Amino acid sequence: MNLKLGGNTLNGSRRFTVSDWEGAVEEPQSGDVSVPQPVRNTSVRRGSDDFADNSNKPSSENSTAPSVSDNHSTTATTRRRSSVGSAMKGSIFRRFSFMGSQEGTVETATDSGSDRGTDFTSSSGSNIWSKLMSQNESLWDGVNGKEAFEDDDDDSLYDEDANRSVNCRKSMKRCGLTWWWETQHFFSTIVKYPHILVLSLLTFGVLCGVLMAAITAEKENYIEKQKATAEFVARETANWFKDEFRRAMLPLYSVQQGVLHSGYFDSLPEKIGRYPNLLIPGTEETPFTMRNVTGICDDRDMINKFRSIVRPVNKDNDLDGIVVGYRLFPNNVACLTEPHAQESSPGFNAMDFPQGEALLASDNVFGLDTGSTGFPLWKMITTDLFINRQFNIFGPFNMAPMTELICGHLAIWRDVDTTDVVQDTLNVHGTEVEGAWGFVVNFLDWTKMKDRSDIYKRFADCHLEFDLTRVSGSTVGLDSASLAKSENADKLTDKNAIFVTTDSLHGEWQNKVGSLNGWEPAWYPGAVAGIVLASFILAFLTASTLVERQLHRNLLYKVMPRRAIMKLQRGQTVLEKFNLVTIFFSDIVGFTNMAGNMTPIQVMKMLNELYTELDKLVEKHNVYKVETIGGESEKIYVHYIASAGTANIADTTVPLVLDAYMVVGGAPSRVPAPVAAERVALFALEAVNFVRKFRTKEGNQIFIRAGLASGPTVGGVVGRSMPRYCFFGDTVNFASRMESTSKKMKIQVADITYRLLQDAPTASFVMTKRVEGDIVGVQVKGKGHQTTYWIERAGPRAWDSYVNDDPEDVKRDVETPIISSKKSKENYGVKEADAAVEERNYTSEEIYDAMSSQDWENLGHASSSLVGATDDSYSLGFRAGALLEHHLLCVLQERDPNAEMSLSTKIQLNQFVQEVSETYGNAKFHNWSHANHVTTSMNKLLAVIQEGGEELVPLNSFSLVFAALVHDAGHTGMSNKILKDIDHPLSKKFDDSIPIAEKNSINIALNILFQENFSSLRNAILPGDMDKIEFARTLFQSILITDIATPDRVKLGIERYKASQGNEDPDAGLCPLSNHISDLFDGVGLEESVKDEHPDEFVVTSSGLKRCVRNEHLMLLSDVGHLCQSWENFIKWNFRLFKELMDCYRKKLCDNPRETWVQGQIDFFDKYIIPLVERCRILFPEEFSEALLTNAMNNLKLWTIFGVQATNMMALGVRNDEREDAVLVDLYGLGRDYLERIESKKSK
Repeated sequence: MNLKLGGNTLNGSRRFTVSDWEGAVEEPQSGDVSVPQPVRNTSVRRGSDDFADNSNKPSSENSTAPSVSDNHSTTATTRRRSSVGSAMKGSIFRRFSFMGSQEGTVETATDSGSDRGTDFTSSSGSNIWSKLMSQNESLWDGVNGKEAFEDDDDDSLYDEDANRSVNCRKSMKRCGLTWWWETQHFFSTIVKYPHILVLSLLTFGVLCGVLMAAITAEKENYIEKQKATAEFVARETANWFKDEFRRAMLPLYSVQQGVLHSGYFDSLPEKIGRYPNLLIPGTEETPFTMRNVTGICDDRDMINKFRSIVRPVNKDNDLDGIVVGYRLFPNNVACLTEPHAQESSPGFNAMDFPQGEALLASDNVFGLDTGSTGFPLWKMITTDLFINRQFNIFGPFNMAPMTELICGHLAIWRDVDTTDVVQDTLNVHGTEVEGAWGFVVNFLDWTKMKDRSDIYKRFADCHLEFDLTRVSGSTVGLDSASLAKSENADKLTDKNAIFVTTDSLHGEWQNKVGSLNGWEPAWYPGAVAGIVLASFILAFLTASTLVERQLHRNLLYKVMPRRAIMKLQRGQTVLEKFNLVTIFFSDIVGFTNMAGNMTPIQVMKMLNELYTELDKLVEKHNVYKVETIGGESEKIYVHYIASAGTANIADTTVPLVLDAYMVVGGAPSRVPAPVAAERVALFALEAVNFVRKFRTKEGNQIFIRAGLASGPTVGGVVGRSMPRYCFFGDTVNFASRMESTSKKMKIQVADITYRLLQDAPTASFVMTKRVEGDIVGVQVKGKGHQTTYWIERAGPRAWDSYVNDDPEDVKRDVETPIISSKKSKENYGVKEADAAVEERNYTSEEIYDAMSSQDWENLGHASSSLVGATDDSYSLGFRAGALLEHHLLCVLQERDPNAEMSLSTKIQLNQFVQEVSETYGNAKFHNWSHANHVTTSMNKLLAVIQEGGEELVPLNSFSLVFAALVHDAGHTGMSNKILKDIDHPLSKKFDDSIPIAEKNSINIALNILFQENFSSLRNAILPGDMDKIEFARTLFQSILITDIATPDRVKLGIERYKASQGNEDPDAGLCPLSNHISDLFDGVGLEESVKDEHPDEFVVTSSGLKRCVRNEHLMLLSDVGHLCQSWENFIKWNFRLFKELMDCYRKKLCDNPRETWVQGQIDFFDKYIIPLVERCRILFPEEFSEALLTNAMNNLKLWTIFGVQATNMMALGVRNDEREDAVLVDLYGLGRDYLERIESKKSK
């Protein structure tokens, strides 16, 4: 096939190429495809040149390039493209691939320069686009390597590799990296949007709570059933034994009645007689008193009569095997036994009483007098029977060869009114019992009874263990309290068992029944784990859904304003008019030539790196990025028309080169025009500065030109399919012309923008008028000659440079502290600008109230932006200025209740604060940030004293806050000892007796205060000699005492404190200013005659010493206040001090602080901080004093626990030069986690 371009047919064997979109194209010879001259579509372009709509004209009419009309309404759309590479590849290769199988037309168009024609011209040079069309494989080197940029939306990039086998290791590595990236992205999103974590944890908590409540209820039901089962089995078993005991003891009553009423045994008591009749000599001294009953109890007739009573009774009650024998005790003497051990008559059947014969043979107690013996068992039995008159059951006890026996005893009583009775009473252990005849006994085989009860099987079948015991009943310790128990009964505890109590003839029984595994069901731990796992999975899925939703929302909000999205969702038309916005355009100079020497991947990466950083600046300055669009210097579009059968014609126009950048201020979020212009200008300055330092990976430098214009515009959404937020209007075109007529690395602004920037609220811009030769301004197409300006630089706006003719506006603005122009840098940083805007939203009194109302322990860590932790010097300056302004106003109103602070005084006060801030160096601890923390602490201490009911002296309070702010001014980050050791210039300025750094700070502060430009401020503070004396005295006292590294100065301060507690006149040697009187006079400009005019002010008195001690201790406590505050404050400043000393160590100025850091901090708490807090009790309410001590003790305790670990973390952070906030997060966690655990234990 032949491919025709512009009517010329080209053929050959090589692959087709396009040089500057005009040249020979070669293809197979199977057919012809006609390539006419380009067809122009109506499209929205940056600039004034638009393609005319010639799509409906015949192809012959399109052979000539149409003219370009000037259009002043230019549209900029918010197009977001992930990469240049995918746009180029997707828009070119897919289209030529399509043409390979379809009949179609390829048309190309080039527009070079904003003021050039649109005719196609030939170029002999080869650029990037010709390389693309040549399909040179070397062009795509690196696509499949490490430098590849993968676009998931365009699989055609990897079509060449589709049939290649993928190495398993590489696939696993890719999966791992993908997983790692997704995990990082997931958690970073959660950290950025805490509500996702809150909702996920809420989901986890609610789900866990509901499911745990359900299975807990099921568990409780299970436990109740188990306990009910255990109780039922225990009671059922106990009742069986209770009934069996009753049945086993019933024959005793029958035998009792048989003995009484048969008449067979009436003579036995008379034959045996009362004690000591028939007594066997010698037995009365033993535990077993015996009587000789031979011929009485072994009478054969008596034996047979007793047997004739017992055997039928035992047989009738079916107790054979349970009851193993009976005994009869007339006159409480053992006499008759059934079965009889010596019985040998054929009528005796030993099986009626299993093992009975063996029992009686092994335990022959005939003749034992139980009523007279001293043996405890028989004494207990007879006492129960005849004195307590109760039934007695004893046992179980072991009696070989039997296992366990229980015996029942029933008393036999006779009728004392019977005339045949020879004996009326019976002596029972010294007590005469009337009507007592004796008693009858039966023996129960307890082992056999347990076997019959199936007690072991009953509990085993229910998987229960038991321990059956007797808790009350007749016993003398010779029998066991344990009746029966399972093999593992010893493992039962109060937690895994219940107690079931039952009354029986044997006394009160208690059965301890339970399960070794506890009552909790075996499935419960698994169910809990399952619930936690399921809840975690659902919470994770919730978090994943919320993360995806948040990312989708973020992406959507980047594509289109939130307000527009909401309107589109409601089906409304999005159309907004903006009266005055500022638009920024930039373009890369020489981008076409640069891109011609780079591969598409390199072009894409370069632009991505560049514009990613510019996008960060967009967010930083709170402006709106409209789009990244094709450069004005050369726009290339690929247009194809394809048809198949009766299919409709497809028409697509795609911009390929995205080298221009457009930003809008004041829309779609509306802000005042000066604010919008300021934001865009600051963005432009920082963007140019960034590009100035930017280098490609090949080391090439990029240059841009930028332009700004301001005016009205209209914003709205165009289309319904893939809608885009666009800006329309002449201002868009004008901004484009400002860029196209600008110069390399210059920012050109229109006249209206220049005037808006002059009214910028926080920044002062240095702008110069554009003059080239005798021509002022520039010729702008469609606008004519325009006066324009270059933005050179910007700095913070000073009050003296802020022009405002409205007195009310001036008054309102100066109520907020402002920074001095001397603090400005050549380029005003965004962080400082944002901080300035944030603080300017509040008055000085609002800032003072917010800072004074903070909790002492959390100073600098509250959530409010006014009191939150920051190291931004501008914000710190605002805060310090607000505190000084409040206290100075109190001084003025003490002198005159109607006094107000003048505008010049306010301005000079805040300029003074900024000049002081410049005297603080880059020391890690003794810096501007620490000075502000000490100032904030001092202000808080004064507020606490005032709240406690003490009336403050305004000038004293102002002087203390002033001293706190300047107490480390000019600090070098080195101690006084180091300054002396290295012979520092400061050490030569002062005597050895004077603290170097502290005296230098006083001199710096006073030198600044007494400059001519601070006359209004100075007159407000020090209008008279007495004010100067009080101010200077407080300043010197409170700053000199902060030299706590000198032991003698610390001891002298303690001596002053002790002396101040008495009413006696103190020693003149205690005065801390005795060596500094001349410096004091010189510092505040006092004449020597003042001593004579006010002699009392220069004498050491008791009241003066008290004021001195108060000033010193307030400053000392403020200076080390972080040690008596929260763990976060303590560890933050501890780390900074450690870093400062490590800097000295690296310079070989001191020993390694790490070696003694842990113990040194402990000693500092014990020997300095805690005694200082105790001395300060006289200054504050008791509650606050206790809080100070508690905080100090808590920090000491935490440091004692975590000091070694914290020191190692600090040292590691210093060694690796880690970011401070990263190290502090870990250090904060040490104490916070410990305190949370302690609180959790207390709550439990």
